[in-house]
Amino acid sequence: MNPAAVVVHGAGRMAAAIAAAAADREDVTVTALVAPGQPEWKSGLPCFQSLDELETTPDFLIDFTLPEGTLTAAKWCAKGGVPMVSGVTGLPEAVVDALETASESVPVLWSPNLSIGVNLLADLAGRAGAVLDDGVAVAIEDIHHQWKKDAPSGTALMLGERVAEGRGLGDSGIRYSSVREGEVIGEHTVRFSLQGEEFELVHRALDRSIYARGAIAAGQWLMKQPPGLYQARDWLEGSCR
Repeated sequence: MNPAAVVVHGAGRMAAAIAAAAADREDVTVTALVAPGQPEWKSGLPCFQSLDELETTPDFLIDFTLPEGTLTAAKWCAKGGVPMVSGVTGLPEAVVDALETASESVPVLWSPNLSIGVNLLADLAGRAGAVLDDGVAVAIEDIHHQWKKDAPSGTALMLGERVAEGRGLGDSGIRYSSVREGEVIGEHTVRFSLQGEEFELVHRALDRSIYARGAIAAGQWLMKQPPGLYQARDWLEGSCR
């Protein structure tokens, strides 16, 4: 079986991690990078400034750009029939609408975090929200590197949504806090404060390769799905069946 051909939309640190993760596999290969400029790391891959410059159509596209790049990718993937995985956060409504429109033509998976561990954390947080009394205070903290723009992080908001979903009462009573410092890849804590006790659910990212491996696995799963807008939980649940 030929390896799945992947185009990475972006040329930053996540693109480097995806290229490195793919190089260790036989079932997938990165065929090109698409970014306004050349990557600062030695990729050895063809790099195009526009998706329209690609010479062949990939089996799926992984998008780690900025919201405006995600908008472009969504339109291009819908037009070309290319499944799309995106981990870009801080999306404005117009970009969310574009992803929804693209999902009518091709399978689209968007998630603020493609780590298996974080999505397991989200599942556990949702279960805790469903079990605990509605009055239990919930605090969600995210710590990221100094260059991250959105706060709270997309992952923190996803965790809050899962707690609120478990409660069935919306996000009232959930407090968010964010720290931006140094080169921290990502740390998320969900804290439940009960009367006389508290407990925490914590995930720490130690290497960006966890997101790269997740993005590749999600893309391989997405290739087999019908058009639709999917979440990481759909991919993980579907892969375990």
